[in-house]
Amino acid sequence: LLTACSKPATPSAPATPPAPPPTAARELFDRTTKEFHLPSAEATGARRDELLTRAAAGYEQLLRDHPTQTNLCAQSLRSLANVRLTQGRLDDALKLFSEVATRFPGEEWEIVQSWKSASDALTAAKRDADARAFDRQIIARFDNTNSPPVVQIIVRGARARLAVPVGK
Repeated sequence: LLTACSKPATPSAPATPPAPPPTAARELFDRTTKEFHLPSAEATGARRDELLTRAAAGYEQLLRDHPTQTNLCAQSLRSLANVRLTQGRLDDALKLFSEVATRFPGEEWEIVQSWKSASDALTAAKRDADARAFDRQIIARFDNTNSPPVVQIIVRGARARLAVPVGK
């Protein structure tokens, strides 16, 4: 009698390979940040270029080897964008900042930081009209009472930038 009321068996999904342990991804991210990215801020010349290149390679490796670790991947993508920005590759950085939301839509903190960084970089480059697009995205996605206080501060900053006429 119970078998007649039970749900029919569904075919099992194909087995997927297990995700690499998050510790490996965390170790790679931490090593890349501590050994290459952070020290690049103090270095100059060829040493700085080498450290930035190695930081970019580490972040790219994490994205390639640990795609299931979405939080670390989102952090790596944002960090890679910051490396490109430091290298003077603004348009590459902007593409990567934008990809954070596309590739990792659930990583809210990384998204808001990426969009703010993009807006800040564009403002510094005197591309205010382009910066406004990121500010509008910040407001559209994060302007709600449920946002953490730090995100609300970012939203207020985006609103303030939009209140200033372009070119002022």
